[in-house]
Amino acid sequence: MNNGNPTRPMTEAVYTRAPYWQDVPDEKWMDWRWQMSNRLNSVKELERVINLTDSERKALSTAGLFRVDITPYFASLIDPDDPNCPVRQQVIPTAREMVPFQSMMEDSLAED
Repeated sequence: MNNGNPTRPMTEAVYTRAPYWQDVPDEKWMDWRWQMSNRLNSVKELERVINLTDSERKALSTAGLFRVDITPYFASLIDPDDPNCPVRQQVIPTAREMVPFQSMMEDSLAED
């Protein structure tokens, strides 16, 4: 809150960076091109910053099932030790998601 002071920001900036990227210069960290070129997309890369569960590891290791590309910034928002972290659950699949269910098999839009 700026309390009517136009020179003071409305909110404080939230700055998060996982320890793995602490040595990356700010100019690179803030560059979207650097973020895109350093996306995490393998179990090995993800394990550098997140303590994966066996279930997550299994889902990520299944070839051709889940494509994952997480920017360093977004990965830094994830609690590395909490499998129930809401941000983590948005981007890291689990083995539970590998099980087909009936409504997946049905034509929900009645196109066929």
